[in-house]
Amino acid sequence: MGYERVKEIENPELANARARELYQAKGYPQAWIEKRLRSISVRGELTDEWKARGVAEGKEYSILTAEIARATFGVTPSEHSQLKPGPS
Repeated sequence: MGYERVKEIENPELANARARELYQAKGYPQAWIEKRLRSISVRGELTDEWKARGVAEGKEYSILTAEIARATFGVTPSEHSQLKPGPS
C-alpha cells in the first residue's frame, strides 16, 4: 500500500482515480463525485498559492480557511462541526 501512495504522489491522477472508485463503491452519485474531486483540486491549488506567497502551514492555514468558510457559508469549520449531527 505504501508503494501505491508513493506512485500517487508522483502521479496525482492515480490518487484521483482511487478516490473516484472509492466514492463510486460507496454509492455516491456521479455529479457529487465530480464536484468533490474538483473541490479537492481547487483546495490544492489554493494551498499551493498560499505556500508560494509564504503563508506558514498550520495556524495561518487554519485562519485563512476559517475566514473563507465564514465568508462563504457563514460559519467556520469548527462551528460547522458543532452543527453536524453525531454518528448514529
